[in-house]
Order: sequence, then structure tokens, then C-alpha cells
Amino acid sequence: MNCQNHPLSPLFAPRSIAIVGASANLGSLTGRTVKALQHFGYDGTIYPVNPKYNTVGGLLCYKDLAHIPTSADVALISVKAHLVPSILRTCIEKDIHHVIIYSSGFAEAGDGSLQKEMMDVARKGSIRILGPNCQGLLNLSEGIPLTFSGALYNAETPAPGHVAFVSQSGAFGFSSFGVGLDHGVRYRYVVTTGNQADIDAVECAGYVITDPEVRLLMMYLEGIENGERFLELVREARERDIAVAVLKAGRSPSAQEAARSHTAALTGDDAVWNAIFAQYGVIPLKDMDDIIGIGQLFGAAPRTAGDRAAILTTSGGAGIVMADCLSDLKMKVPEFSSQARQEIEKAIPSFGASRNPVDMTVQISEKPENFRHVLNAALHDPNIDMVITALSMIVGDAGALMADELVKSYQNTNKPQAAVWMIDNDHGGAFIERLKTSGFPIFQSFRQCARALKALRNWENRLPFPVTKVAYRDPILRSFPPKLTEYDAKRLLDRYHIPVTKERLCRDMEEAFDAAEEIGFPVALKGMSAEILHKTEADIVTLDIRSFDEMRHALKRTRENLKKHVSDHEIQGFLVQEMVKGGMECIVGVKRDPVFGPIVAVGLGGIYVEVLSDVSLRHAPVDEKEALCMIKKLKGYGFLSGARGQRHRDVEALAKIVSKVSQLACIEEDLLELDINPVFVMPEGEGAIAADALVIRRNGY
Repeated sequence: MNCQNHPLSPLFAPRSIAIVGASANLGSLTGRTVKALQHFGYDGTIYPVNPKYNTVGGLLCYKDLAHIPTSADVALISVKAHLVPSILRTCIEKDIHHVIIYSSGFAEAGDGSLQKEMMDVARKGSIRILGPNCQGLLNLSEGIPLTFSGALYNAETPAPGHVAFVSQSGAFGFSSFGVGLDHGVRYRYVVTTGNQADIDAVECAGYVITDPEVRLLMMYLEGIENGERFLELVREARERDIAVAVLKAGRSPSAQEAARSHTAALTGDDAVWNAIFAQYGVIPLKDMDDIIGIGQLFGAAPRTAGDRAAILTTSGGAGIVMADCLSDLKMKVPEFSSQARQEIEKAIPSFGASRNPVDMTVQISEKPENFRHVLNAALHDPNIDMVITALSMIVGDAGALMADELVKSYQNTNKPQAAVWMIDNDHGGAFIERLKTSGFPIFQSFRQCARALKALRNWENRLPFPVTKVAYRDPILRSFPPKLTEYDAKRLLDRYHIPVTKERLCRDMEEAFDAAEEIGFPVALKGMSAEILHKTEADIVTLDIRSFDEMRHALKRTRENLKKHVSDHEIQGFLVQEMVKGGMECIVGVKRDPVFGPIVAVGLGGIYVEVLSDVSLRHAPVDEKEALCMIKKLKGYGFLSGARGQRHRDVEALAKIVSKVSQLACIEEDLLELDINPVFVMPEGEGAIAADALVIRRNGY
């Protein structure tokens, strides 16, 4: 195995194990690891450590870790939290460099000082720690259970499969393992990381994907600190043709706290994770149903999936429900080829239905060999990419024969298959078990089956991994004031060759008149103060000024309203700006996410962004091609592309702005938020232009 030379190999595949706090009661939490190791036939050395016992599980028990005769590859620690630092000091003396800490009572219980003390000791001794407050790990590839989880309690030893599951939550991780295993998911690794004081989920995942037998990496994540490390993991998995599926818990919108820009309000945690998943080809998991369904399909032998499904059923109603579930996910249920349909009609009763979905009727159970004929016809039809068999209460010998036919066909074809068998355990448990044991994906939920097949289709149809590079240049934002006005923000955009409106910053009425004459009426007038983020609410914006007289009144009102909010020295001046005509309002922005860094957004302006939140997000940087894809993903894209009599807009020019903004955000590390709202997108060939901008920099607002 490739992972034998990995730095975490002694943790995952130790040849000697010290179990500190081991109990002679092998059914207790502190005794289960010894029992599990013996049950799995672990052939390495086990050193139980507990001053209360002479033997544990028939093994010599040592009074103290210092008394074990040699070192150990890994120490499992299950004692009271306050004792852990002293045990780590003994690990240093015994030259033990990998530790799994089951014990709770650290940072998760509010005692950050104890966890810090623990880590200070560990670092001095070059000790790597999994945990604390974790349930350990299970390495089925080598038959090594380093866990106390009840999921292994008095259970048969599972055969190693092709699914690795890494979970920050111990209870959720091993519960998902137990339930998934019962439903046909074949695991190879289960890892729980707990508090992640040292080794985290991403590092553990980096180990398991080096195993060439792993086909699917599933992760339960509550949060990560370094988004780039996570994306590097996803890239490495992609290079090994390993699918990555993540259940991200706690996706609350951080923007609810205090959104200072439209972009920040639209790029909360949930939206960012969804964008990252879509951009980098990560499969989103919603719940246990997805873990089971996707675990089954991706853990099986690799299969190429299109989106055209055949549905074979013994119940017309079941076929309709299955077709609806696929349709909801934009999957197709096409017509069969004429040859396939002729073959199907030979094998089903005259009162059945040979169209897709095929209603074989319950009569097919009287001649199960006819089922084989229908199944083969569907599998060999070039119009069909996958086959779903939806069976009702088919029992007895007929059920056994149909289960066998499904297994045989699955072993002899590369097309994806799945079955939904609507049957209770008493009548169909043996059939379901037959399918699970063979690795045939078996469901009792139509929607769960459809979601899993859609995920397989998306994975097969995945886009290349993004590799857009940042054009290097020196950052310039540091030369701007700590707090920027709209005028300052647009000077920054201009330096990055992003088109902005014609405008002049004026100090008084005379300069404002000169500016209006130079730019040409109509113009807009805006009061400039870095202390006022939202100018419209402060009533310091006047649009469509058409004469010097209107300018005089607007300037007076703007000055008066400015003084209601800020002092004279906080007023930068008055911005006289051209009025852009004929453009459609859009919004382009950036938010610096605390995990993934700059996230770029584009959307239609006005009601579309305010009410419908119609935006498209990507992790920056993006090139113009990807920016154009973002724009085309918008629900309101038709308004830009000329649908329903609308004028074609210069979406290529908008894409250029999105790409340049994404580059700017990567270069300017002091940038926290950028909001260009509106960007006027002109008719095709006439460009796009930024009419207003808000920049929030680090140490600014």
C-alpha cells in the first residue's frame, strides 16, 4: 500500500499498541478496544496499562506506562483529562510518538488551558495526537480497530471495502459507519478526530487517499481552519480518481451578524461552501440517506454514468414515482430503441407496458427468466446509461431468482444499476442481504436512489480542476486611506483597469459646475465621506441633474445632510459623475471568507439581488471563461442574453470585470469586502462600467 511510508502510518497501522486505562471488563468503554483487537485477530503486540489489574483479556497488564518492556507505535489514552499531560511525558520517555486520546474534558468542556498544557508537552516530545474527545479510528484494510465505539460491539468483522469516512464527530462518525454498513456501504477506514488539537480531519483524509483501494472519501466537517489545505486534498483525491463527498454541518449564514455590503450579505457560510463544492467537484451530503446511497454507488466498481435511465418495475405506480424523482433532478427517462422495445415486449405480459418505465407487472415473478430478458434488453440499449429496477412484494423462489439475476448482470456490465425493493424484512431480508453482500446498490427509498445516481452522473461529468493563476503585481491598497470613499474605491478599480464612470471630486460649487460642464448633463452628485457606507440612506445622492440650477439645489441639500452625519473634516468632497444610459444593472463583488479567502460574486442588480439573491459565486481567482460560466448560471441570465425580446448585453465585458476583480482580491490581501453596485452592462459590444463601489479593507471599518 502506498500509505506505508506516510508519516501517519504508525498511527493507522501500528505493530504495537499501549492501552492506558484499559479495563478488565471488556464490555465497558475502556475495555472494548482490547476486545475489538482480539476479535479482529490483531497480530501485533498489545500492552494494557492499568494499576488495578494483573491481566486484561488474558494479556499481562502493566501498572504504569513506564513499565511496558519496549516502546509502542501508538498509545491509546482513556483516563481522566487532568492525568493526560503526565502520561504524555511518559510517552516521551518511552519514545512513543503517536497517541489517540479518547478522554474528554478539554477545550470542548471549556478547559482550554488543559488542552494547551497537553499540546505543549506533545510538541516538546514530537508526539502527534488524534483527539482528544474522539472515538479513535478503524483500519479495515489491515484489520486494526483502535476505537471503543459500540458500532463494533459483538459485531461480525466487516470485510474491507473501498469507502473511507473521516468525521470530526466521533459519535456521528461511527454511528454512520454502523448504519451505512447495515445498508450495504463497504468501508475501508473510519476516522474520528474530536477536538483536533493536533491532527485534523484534512490530514487524516490525506492519509487514507494514499490507499489505492479507496474509491470514495466521505467527510463530516463542522469547520476547518485552512481552506487551501482542504482544496489541496480535493485536488490530490481528484488526481487519484477518488470522489470526495462532504457533509458540512453548521452552515449558518455569518452575514446575518452585520453585513456591510451586498456581497457580504450574499456570501454567508452556506453559500460559500456550496460554491466551493460546485467549483471543485465535491459531492454535497445532506444526511444519512446520502451517506448510504452515495457510499453504495461510489464504493462499488467504477462505472461511467450518463443521465438516461431505464426503469424496470413490477408496479406501475413505483415506476411513475421513480421517474418523478429522476425528473426532479434533471435526469432523463428516454424512449427505448425499437430493438430493445421489441425484445422487452417478448418477455412481458400483453397487459404490461414496454415503454420506459417498463411495467413488467407482478406476473414476471411467475417466469423470473423473463426478467433476465428484460434486464438484458435495457442494459444493451445504446439509448440507456443506467438501469433502475423497482420491485414490489416479490417473494419466495421468484424473489431469490430475481436477486440472483441482478447480481449476475451487475457483475457482467459496466453500466450503473440500482434497485429499489419495496419489501419488509421478514419476506425480503434474505434478498436484500444477497444484493448488499455482492455490492449491488439496493435502496428502499426512490428519492435516495435518485440522489445517489445523480451524484454519480455529476461526478462522471465533472469539470477540470480549476487552475487559474494570479498575475503577479505589487499590492497598492496599502497606499490608500484606511477607510475609502466611493471616489477612492473607483480609483483602486481604475488602477486594475476596471472601467469606471467619468467623474470628478469637487470641493465647492464652482468646481462642481466646472465638472458638470466638462462631463455634460445629466450628471449625478454624491457626498463623499468615508464614515458613511450607505449614501442613499443618508440622502447624499442626487441623480439625473440636468441644469446648473438643479446642481445648486442638490449641492446645498447634500452639504446639509452630510453635516447631519459627520463633521467638516470627515467630508472628502462632492463627486460629480456621469449618468450612464442604456445599461442593465448588475453587481460584482468580493468577500474574503475566513476559511477559503476571496470569494467573487456576480449577479443581476435591483430586485434580483435584493429579493431573489440571484448571484453566482466562485473561489477566486477565475479567468474570463469561468466568469462567463458564472454569469450564465444566473436565473436571470435571459435578461442579459436577449430572451423575450430583451437587448443582448455585453456579457463578455461583464465577465472581464468579474475576472479582474477576482485577480484584484487575490493580490490585495488587505481587502475584506468589495462591492461594485451597480455595474451597468451596456448593449452588446459597448462594454460594462462600474458606477458605484464600496471597499472595506483590513483595519478599516
